[in-house]
Amino acid sequence: MVSLYVGSIRKKLNEKNNMPVTEFTEFNLYKGKCKVKFYPNSHRYIVNGKPTSGSVTGILGMYDKSGALLPWAVELSVNFLRDKFIKGEKFTEEDFFDAEEQHTIKKKQAADIGTLVHDWIEKHILGEKPPMPEIREAQIGVNAFLEWITDNKVKFISTERAIYSRKHDYIGKMDIEAKVNGKLTLIDIKTSNGIYNTYNMQTAAYVMADQEESGKKYHGRWIIRLAKESEKEYDTRMAKKNFNRKRKGKEPVDYPPYQVFEAKFLDETAGNLERDFAAFLACKTLFAYEKATGFYASFKN
Repeated sequence: MVSLYVGSIRKKLNEKNNMPVTEFTEFNLYKGKCKVKFYPNSHRYIVNGKPTSGSVTGILGMYDKSGALLPWAVELSVNFLRDKFIKGEKFTEEDFFDAEEQHTIKKKQAADIGTLVHDWIEKHILGEKPPMPEIREAQIGVNAFLEWITDNKVKFISTERAIYSRKHDYIGKMDIEAKVNGKLTLIDIKTSNGIYNTYNMQTAAYVMADQEESGKKYHGRWIIRLAKESEKEYDTRMAKKNFNRKRKGKEPVDYPPYQVFEAKFLDETAGNLERDFAAFLACKTLFAYEKATGFYASFKN
């Protein structure tokens, strides 16, 4: 049976209107030596009465992702205006404001393909019997996942389990602990259009913290990538990329075929885990530096 640790939820009620003002989850790590409180509204962790130096995802916020995100945001704005131009529509001042917000609108749109598959996988791991998604690409993703866990003899152990490093004072939540082909492995599911370095660092931090607490030895880490977009959206995006290349006098590129499901083992080469963890600790150093010296540090006093 797969374990899902939730912990006990406590609420402090406002005496005047009996409305909850604080909600947190409590659980213990390191055989009760670390008493953890998690406040979901502010996403804060308190360990033995003190804030941690940071969460894994918070620390990795220091990693510069602008190289991928800025072109993506610009591309959305340009495509929005280009589509109106091709249709022969007149531009208004409001259109330019809308173009500026396309990246925000995209994030708020209905659940993407990967989210549908991710939700189905989570329920499946917990022993539920979720209905097959209606969207074709999501069905392909679900079937590819089922084929992958069968081919690799995957046995799920736990999911959404909190981890904490006493040595480095960071905390987070592992996605999936499992046996893959009989070997202990961390599986992390991502909904994205690529596999990025932050995934390597994040999973390394989880594995190292769990090994520190439990004494377990992990064989390696798997990233399961689920596409955010449909095949049609992907083909349209790649066609626009080649259009822009041609406009700049460059030759078109044969982009890789659409994949709604991708499984990548991160530890084919010895030393990858240690390399990725060292990079994570470098981000942690920068995170601590920013907290101590950054713009908002002056407001703490």
